[in-house]
Parts: sequence; structure tokens; C-alpha cells
Amino acid sequence: MKKSVPRVVWCILIALLLACLPSQDAGAQVTLATLESAPDFTAYGAALENCAYGAAELPPQAAVAAEIRHLEQLLPAAASLQATVYIVTQRCSLPGLGMLAGCTLPNRKTVYLFASPRYSAYTVRVTGGTARTERFAPCLAAYTVAHELGHLLRYQLLTPQELGAYLAFRGATKTTRRLWARHPEEIFAEDFRWLFGSEAARHIPYLCDVRPPGEKEKAYLLKLLLANE
Repeated sequence: MKKSVPRVVWCILIALLLACLPSQDAGAQVTLATLESAPDFTAYGAALENCAYGAAELPPQAAVAAEIRHLEQLLPAAASLQATVYIVTQRCSLPGLGMLAGCTLPNRKTVYLFASPRYSAYTVRVTGGTARTERFAPCLAAYTVAHELGHLLRYQLLTPQELGAYLAFRGATKTTRRLWARHPEEIFAEDFRWLFGSEAARHIPYLCDVRPPGEKEKAYLLKLLLANE
């Protein structure tokens, strides 16, 4: 019995040490996971279908994770939401919009990234005056993550009134919910992607039908997000 005493003491000391360490929840981060299907979207009129080209249609996990980490480091508010980003292994289409790269619902701390044949395409990147052909997938994945996390932060941290005040500040007064490129929520998400996304996320041009945001919009959004964090 005497020989077991030191072991018991060590066990107690280790337990106390572990109790003093911060838990995973203390440094809450965005979680990345895979989902085989998203049947809830059929309630919104979406059509789900299986991939024609298998894994080649899925967002690269490394690119998705890199964009998440980039935004968490830049904006602690992104990590504090404890959101989940799902890579859905099915395509998703909506009438009038076509195939979706991603989607975020107002009442959930969840981002869905859908399979798409566009992930198997290629793009041209110019570096040092030299044009190179590269896979489009990392850019599309980064773009979609940044855009959808923009939606998530808006839904979770900003009121509709604050959104309206921001759009007025940036001069986007002729918005309409009937057109994607002039939809107030899409303008905000595109602004967020353009201002805070990584280089890969900004490889895709600004897509809304208003002027791209600049430094004054970035300062405004940073102040707004920090105030509501």
C-alpha cells in the first residue's frame, strides 16, 4: 500500500494541473465537419442531387480550414460564435439562383458549403508578371467561406437597423431583395469577403452591383462588429 501513495499523489497533481488548463470551449473556434446531405433545404424549395464527379466536386478541406483560421485570427468575433461549417457532399440548387456554392440561415450558427462541378475547374493567376493556370477550387472555397461567414456575423451580431445604417453609410441606397447583386444581405456578405477575406478569397472579383468597399467601410464594420461582439 505504501508504494501506491506516490502514484496517488501524482494523479492528484495531474488532475489539478489539467483543471487549471483552459478547456477547448474557452478558446471557442469555428468547427469544420462533413455532412452527407442537407434535407432541411428542401423546405426552402432547394433541390439536392448527388455529385457527378465524386470528391472532385467538394471544397478542399485544407482551403476551407485555412480561410476559417484567417478570419478567426483577424476577427475574434468569428471564433466566439462557436459556429459549424459543414462541407455537404451533395449539390444544391435554388429556382432563380441556380447551383449554390454555400448557404447560411438566419436562425442557425451554421454554414453549409455544397458540392459543385466548379471545384473541378481551373483559373489563371498572374504572379510577378507571369500567368499560371491553377485549380479554381481553393479560391472558390475561400470565397464561399468568407462570404458565408459574413452572412453569419450579420445575422448573429447586427440588427436589421444596423445593417441599414451601414448600407446608407457606404452609399448603397438602391437595394432590392428581388436581385442577388443588389440584395442588402448579399452586399454585406460580399463587403465582408472583400474587406476581410484572404488573398485567395479576393481572387474572385467583387460580385455585387455596387462599388466595392474601401478602407472607410472596413473601419466602420470593424467598429460595429467589435461593439456587438
